[in-house]
Amino acid sequence: MPPRAVRTLVVEKKPMILTAEGAGTIQARYVNNIGFLVSGRLLTRNVDVGAFVKNDDLLASLDPVDYKSRLTAAESQVTSAQAALDQAAGEESRFKELLKNGFTPQARYDQALKDLQTAQAGVVGAKANLKLAQDQLRYTDLHSPTEGVVTQTGANVGQVVQAGEMVIQLSSFSDRDGVFSVPVLYISAAKVGMAVKVWLQAKPTEIVQGVVREIAPNADPITGTYTVKVTLVDPPADMFIGAVVVGEVDTEGHEVVTVPATAILQTGDKPEVWVVSADNVVKKVPVTVDRYDTSTVTISSGIVQGDRIVVAGVNSLNDGQKVAIEPTDAP
Repeated sequence: MPPRAVRTLVVEKKPMILTAEGAGTIQARYVNNIGFLVSGRLLTRNVDVGAFVKNDDLLASLDPVDYKSRLTAAESQVTSAQAALDQAAGEESRFKELLKNGFTPQARYDQALKDLQTAQAGVVGAKANLKLAQDQLRYTDLHSPTEGVVTQTGANVGQVVQAGEMVIQLSSFSDRDGVFSVPVLYISAAKVGMAVKVWLQAKPTEIVQGVVREIAPNADPITGTYTVKVTLVDPPADMFIGAVVVGEVDTEGHEVVTVPATAILQTGDKPEVWVVSADNVVKKVPVTVDRYDTSTVTISSGIVQGDRIVVAGVNSLNDGQKVAIEPTDAP
């Protein structure tokens, strides 16, 4: 009786491609909490949440009455200090001439010189106070330090705000990240610099390339997930801050063999395949299956590179049976 003809393929191990997907949101990479450098009552707020602002746009202003009064007082101090300096300079000049001609003692001239130096210091101090008053009045107007979108407001008109208190939260629109919450089961596979494909949940055909920029070192105490930030490369305008996106990562896992599902023989607790020896004799070999798909099976161990296995008619063979090889293409 001639040997039974069987279809076979030669095992070729390849890295298993692991794909992971997750939903996230678009967030600004740089978020500025902007506040006044001085305290006061909020007189105007010119922007609301969602407004786009440009560099140096007026965002809000404080009631300037008190600061104008301080400026007036500082200007008066400078005028008074300058008058005192002029008088002291004249006194010093006169006593210097008298001392030179021997009509006044050295001590009197020294006192005039001291008065002159004190007056000079008074002018310097008064001008510094004037500059401070001018700056404080200027600080009652809050200008945008950069362009961006308003994502939060911290004060309303009529409210008294303190120096440094957040009045406007401004998020940069030019630099945006996709921010994802990754379960602890998968965070070990995430690496800084890893490539990520990102698309809008509502527009899956518009794909943007991204790179993992930051991985949180600690899990969120509430969700137990790790925050992963992905820098987006040239994101479109419709990937606005707050938009829901999907990220996909493909990574290489350990080496596996993908075979047709028909190659698996299930006669006991462990799946097996028929391995054809060099003299065309078949032998059952147990294998470890990683994944069952519709028409293929992924095997992680049990067979090695170069093994020839039977891929059809596996239920019609016996251990030690001689077969005739009819090769087939790998899946």
